[in-house]
Amino acid sequence: MSSSKREFFKLSEAGRKPSAPIAITHEALLAKSKVHAKRSIEAKSQGQEAECQLWAATSLELLAKAQLAGIHPSLVVEVEKGNLNTLLEACGVLTGTPVKCIGAAEAYARLKHTVANFTTPVFAERKKLADRRNAELHSGEAACAAVPYDAWEGDFWNAADLILASMDMNIREWLGADAKAPKDLLKAHRTAEKKLAVQRVKHHAQLFRSTPEGKPGKDKFAALVAQTLNASANLSVFHYHYAKHWHQECPSCRTWGFAGGDEEWEELAEDQSAADHGYQIIERSYSPSEFHCPTLAIFHLSGILLCTRRESSTHMLQKEKRRFSTNRSTGMTSNPLRLQYA
Repeated sequence: MSSSKREFFKLSEAGRKPSAPIAITHEALLAKSKVHAKRSIEAKSQGQEAECQLWAATSLELLAKAQLAGIHPSLVVEVEKGNLNTLLEACGVLTGTPVKCIGAAEAYARLKHTVANFTTPVFAERKKLADRRNAELHSGEAACAAVPYDAWEGDFWNAADLILASMDMNIREWLGADAKAPKDLLKAHRTAEKKLAVQRVKHHAQLFRSTPEGKPGKDKFAALVAQTLNASANLSVFHYHYAKHWHQECPSCRTWGFAGGDEEWEELAEDQSAADHGYQIIERSYSPSEFHCPTLAIFHLSGILLCTRRESSTHMLQKEKRRFSTNRSTGMTSNPLRLQYA
């Protein structure tokens, strides 16, 4: 047995867990993300637009990896095909294998499963920021030079706030005395988005009422609603690919459109009385990120739906039966459900 393996078992017997390399720990990644975020704020105060965006991109990538490492450091290491030693290194077992971290795009893809409301549109915007950073650093392209603050800054702080909230933190705890300007910007960004959403719904409601379809009798309108409820979704009109699409009432015209979104959580249903032998009933919830109304041919983001339809849930709840198996050697039930994160 190698000395490193002997040391691993000594630590375990002593009741202490072996430590992952410092560079991929939650604490180190979080601390470095703070430094880069503050450099971004400083660059903006000095009028350095490209540098501000570059530091912001690296700070968010580090923050994303800090969130993943907080669950376990193995979530931020890149695993080569046929070689799992990097996973052992992430668990504190020395194998002499260099540890390489995953890229920004992969980190953001994993956040879709670990951070609430880190939806496909949020992921797409963060990937664009990371791609501009890579183009700026690894080519002759001035990818960040012509991008105004309005095009990325509000979304950046929104994503950072979502990640921080999943770790029971906020922007003030992350940045300390430098948090005032980002907090004000984030508040203004979200307020503007909500106002725009409400105005779009009102505008399209008025537009619908001014058309012949918006002035039918009771029976004709009921027929229109039934027609839209039975229609099939045209997935090509959505901006992104989503895990699920479902019927959703349009807040503007009250006919039926289609929402698309990602899975928010999955768990065993409390009532298992209808489950057949060898099966479990599971529940999945999907949160809407995009909405399309065929009647008005318009799109709404989830913020529009959520802030205008408070009387009913816009989330889609799905139930299904799933087979489970029992390990004959241990007698334990194999549960295929994924971990859930607040």
